[in-house]
Amino acid sequence: MEPACSLLVVDDDEEFLEILVRRFRRRDVRTAAATTPEAAIEAAEGQEFHVAIVDRSLPRQDGLELMLLLRDRQPKLRVILLSGHGDERHVNEGLNRGAFEYLVKPCSLADLEAAVRRAFRSATAEDACT
Repeated sequence: MEPACSLLVVDDDEEFLEILVRRFRRRDVRTAAATTPEAAIEAAEGQEFHVAIVDRSLPRQDGLELMLLLRDRQPKLRVILLSGHGDERHVNEGLNRGAFEYLVKPCSLADLEAAVRRAFRSATAEDACT
């Protein structure tokens, strides 16, 4: 991973969130975590992120809506949506509305890490992570 790139992880499952944060920080990725949409927006107002992992099912707001709000604030942000529902309509909607990738839970941490790596590469190609 590009150590100068930054990652925002948004999930209301605190145990899963902690696992992801530890995994990416061990790989020298600047990683911030949020358990609510409000905390994610606050984080995005205080720091620029290159990639965000956003759970589709969040309290008080759909993860797709949150993705759109985050991208309004940071248009170059690559968003990976995670969902426990893999129906084709949800996947297509997420991708059509701007998700970089859409992964269905449970997915392996290796698959998620590979998706983040692809998103970082995409961000780097457009605007080098610094």
